[in-house]
Amino acid sequence: MIGYAITLFVSLATYRKYYDTALKYFPIIIAYTLFNEILGYLVRNYNEISFFQNLKYSNFNDIIYNIYAVIFFGFFFRVYWGLIDNPKYRKWIMKVATVTILAYLLSLLFQNPLDTNLYYAIAIGSWSLIFCIILYFRNKMDLNQKIYQPYNLMFWVSLALLSFYIIFPFLYIIGYTAYEIWVEYELRAVLRLLIAIMYSILIVGFIKARRKAFS
Repeated sequence: MIGYAITLFVSLATYRKYYDTALKYFPIIIAYTLFNEILGYLVRNYNEISFFQNLKYSNFNDIIYNIYAVIFFGFFFRVYWGLIDNPKYRKWIMKVATVTILAYLLSLLFQNPLDTNLYYAIAIGSWSLIFCIILYFRNKMDLNQKIYQPYNLMFWVSLALLSFYIIFPFLYIIGYTAYEIWVEYELRAVLRLLIAIMYSILIVGFIKARRKAFS
């Protein structure tokens, strides 16, 4: 949560660099992430803070993470759809966004969103996001632009998301379907390391970015 707070501060301090771009609402997403983690911690650890009167669900915070994932993926699907100018790629983004929505709806038939994370749907959303990032870089190549653009904030955002979501869904599914492996190999520590790497890359991006380089 300290990492989220630092990233939020840096994103606001450098907001003038991207206030009129596709990422203009990104600080809100970061703030939402931070507050979601705080709320999740409070619900999980304090009985007097709960979303439900039913004692069965009193310490369950899964619902807020399920809602968060939908908003997070939706935000970035919209960002990449707006930045890519290739009509075929934009149609593909619409298709993977639709697949992600359907994955959530289907998950509701087999999983209770109140007491478990919809991990299969989140995995599909993660892979869909990776696909969008690949399309973004491919679009750059189609325009004869370099993939490495050190002053373009979207390069760093894409790199940060890629570094996390290319591994995260596998860890997430293991954590919910093979908990003994999760514990034995201390995958929680791996997950936290990936989060630290992702937000460190974002901080570098906010600092290095130049307004005119955004694309």
